[in-house]
Amino acid sequence: MAASVSVETIRAEPSRSRATPRTHRPALRLLPAPTPSLRRGPFIALVLTLVIIGTVGLLVLNTVIAADSFRVEQLVQRNAELALAEQELQRQVAEGLSPEALAEAARELGMVPAGQPAFVIVGPDGAIVIQGTPVPAGVR
Repeated sequence: MAASVSVETIRAEPSRSRATPRTHRPALRLLPAPTPSLRRGPFIALVLTLVIIGTVGLLVLNTVIAADSFRVEQLVQRNAELALAEQELQRQVAEGLSPEALAEAARELGMVPAGQPAFVIVGPDGAIVIQGTPVPAGVR
């Protein structure tokens, strides 16, 4: 008990080392809740309108992206078909340029293979020399 008495005594006695004047603090009191200057109804309506517009905007954007994706898929497929057609045409051109195909096309047009050629050599003095034996076309 002696310890509790001494603590109470110390608390009851003001500290002499501090020379602060005591100020009178005003009593705290509750104030009424402030009334909002704007009603909440228009604000809620505005927020709901913005949410709805945003949702509809996202829906439209998603639909447009899906349509574009479908169109891109169609274009990719068409591009693949055209690439195959181009490869087929290049194959046909390469096949048509082969010596066998050219000879066949010439025969169909009525052309005949050329025979052995002969060469005409003109000398410095103007003399003409025929080198080789010429064979007429169509004779082998």
